[in-house]
Amino acid sequence: MSRISLARLSPTRIAWIALGVVTAFFVVLVAAVGIGAFIAQKELRAAVPVVSQLQDEFGGDDPAAVQASVQKLQGHASAARGAADTPLWWIAEQAPFVGPTLHAVRESTVAIDELAQGVLPALSDVDPALLRPTGGVFDVAALASLAAPVSTAADAGERASDALSGVDLADTPGVLRQPLSQLTGAVAALQPALSRANALMPHMSTMMGADGPKNYLLLVQNNAEARGTGGIPASVVMLRFDGGKLEIAAQATSRDFTNKRQSPIIPLDPEVVKLYDDKVGRYSQDITSTPDFTLSAELAKAYWTESFGTQVDGVISIDPVVLSYILRATGPITLATGDKLTSGDAVKILLSDVYARYPKNDDQDAFFASAAVEVFDAVSSGDFKPVPFATAVVQAVDENRIYFHSFDEGIESAFDGSRLSGPLPESDGPDQTTLGVFVNDLTEGKLSFYTWMSADVVADRCSAVPTYTTTVTFVNALDQATSDGLVNYVDGARHYPKGTIGTDIQFYGPSGARFVKATIDGADVEITNGEHLGRPVGRMWVVNGLQQAHTLTMTFEGAPEDGGEVSLVHTPMVNPVRTSVTETTCG
Repeated sequence: MSRISLARLSPTRIAWIALGVVTAFFVVLVAAVGIGAFIAQKELRAAVPVVSQLQDEFGGDDPAAVQASVQKLQGHASAARGAADTPLWWIAEQAPFVGPTLHAVRESTVAIDELAQGVLPALSDVDPALLRPTGGVFDVAALASLAAPVSTAADAGERASDALSGVDLADTPGVLRQPLSQLTGAVAALQPALSRANALMPHMSTMMGADGPKNYLLLVQNNAEARGTGGIPASVVMLRFDGGKLEIAAQATSRDFTNKRQSPIIPLDPEVVKLYDDKVGRYSQDITSTPDFTLSAELAKAYWTESFGTQVDGVISIDPVVLSYILRATGPITLATGDKLTSGDAVKILLSDVYARYPKNDDQDAFFASAAVEVFDAVSSGDFKPVPFATAVVQAVDENRIYFHSFDEGIESAFDGSRLSGPLPESDGPDQTTLGVFVNDLTEGKLSFYTWMSADVVADRCSAVPTYTTTVTFVNALDQATSDGLVNYVDGARHYPKGTIGTDIQFYGPSGARFVKATIDGADVEITNGEHLGRPVGRMWVVNGLQQAHTLTMTFEGAPEDGGEVSLVHTPMVNPVRTSVTETTCG
C-alpha cells in the first residue's frame, strides 16, 4: 500500500483535507450532542413534574410515596445529567448561536440531579415527628442528630443553586422553558432555607436551653392598629426553654409598662426620631413602628427588664394572621372564655369581634391571654401535624409576619440576611434592588382592620440614572353604618372625626438612592425625608374619611450600577396587599 506524502500535496489539497477532517469531527460532535440533547430534554421534561409531586407528598403522611417519587426522580435526573454533562457537550457549548442553549440545558440537568441525589433523599430520611415536642419537651439530642442530613441537603442545594445561577431561561428550548422555570422556583425557595437551617443547627441545643434556661419575649402584634412591622405589640409573653422544655413564664400587656415617658427608654438615632417621632421609645405600643426589628427587640428588652427584671435572650414577633395559619395544623381551639377559634375565623375574632364582645380592657386582656395559652398548649403538647405546621410557618415568614432577634451574637449571625431579621435586606447588591412601604396608624384605635392597600413599583432603567416610583393606594373601607356601630375602644374619635383614619406611611428607596419627589392624588407635596438603614426614606401623612381612597407616590433616583431583580416589601396588613413591580420597556 502506498503512502501519500503531505509534502507532495498542494496547499489547496491540504486545506480541503483539513476542512474535511474538521467537518467530520463536527458531524460526529453534532450527532453525539444531538442524541444527548434529545435524551436530556426528554428526561428533564419528565423529571420536573415529579419535583412538583414531591412538594405535595412531603406535606402528606405517606413516606412510602415520597420514597417512590424520589427514586423515580433520581432515574430521570441521572439519565438527563448523564446525557448532557459530558466533555463533547462542553466542547459544543463553545460554539456560537447554540452554545448558550446547550449550556443552559446542561446546567439544568446538574441542578435537578443534585436535587434528586442530594437534597431530597436527605430530607426524606428526616422524621417529621422530631419537629414537635412530647408533653411540652423537645428531644434536643434527636434534633441535634438532624445536623448531618441537613448539612448534606444544604451542600447539594448550594450546588443546584450555583448551576442554575448561570441559566438564562431565554436561552432554553421553548418546550423546556416552563418546566425549568418551575425547577428554578423550587430551588430558589428551598436553598436559602436549607442554608439557614444548616447554619442554625450548631446553635439549636443552646437555644432550646440545653446549657441553661433561655428566655424569649414573644410579641403578638395587633394588625388592627398598624405599625411598621405589623401592629402594636399589645400582648407580650415570656417563653422559657429549659433542657428542651418549653413553657410560658409570664404574660403582660402594654399597660404593664411605663408609657408616656418624657424621653425614650434607650437612645434613638436622630433619623428615626425625624421619620417616626421619639414616641418609638416612649410608648411600648410604638416599638414596632420601624422596619428595623433589631431596634424593636432592643426596645422590648429594655421595657421588659425595667418592669420585670427578667433576663431576655431573644425576641420573637408574630401576629394573629400567623395564629390562623398555625390553627390549620392544630385544629380549632376553645378558650377559657368559651370562645372557639378556627383557622377561618381567628383573624376576624381576634382583630374585630373581640372588642364588641368584651368592651372592657380587663375582659379583652383575659381573652387574649387565654388565646395565647391555648395556642401555646396545642403547640407545646405536640398536638399538631408537623408538616402543615412547618408549611404555616414558612408562609408566615414569606409574608414578613414572623421575626426573631437573638442577643447572642453567634446565634444572631446564623440569621444574617434572613427574612426573620427584618423585612429589608441590610443592603442591595448587584442581584437585587429593594424598596419598602411601612404603615403606622395615627388614629389611636383599631381601624386598620377596615383599611386596604395596594403598592406598585415602576422601575425606569432606560436612562443612565435609573428611577423608581412607588405608588400606594390607601383605602378606608368603612361605611357610615359600620362606623356608627363601632365601640369607643375601636374608634374613640380621639384625633379625627369618627370613621376617619389618619395614617403615617414611610417609603424606603433602594440602598444608595436619593429622594426625588412625592405626590398625593397627583399633586406635588413637601414631605419629611431622611435616611434610615442606609436607604432614603420619605414620610407621608394621609387622612381618609369614610369610603375614601388616596393615591400617594414617591420617586427615588438610583445609581447607574443598579441591577438585578426589583422587589417591594411592606407592612403585613390585616387585609391582603396587592403589589406589582413593572420594568419600563426601553424603546
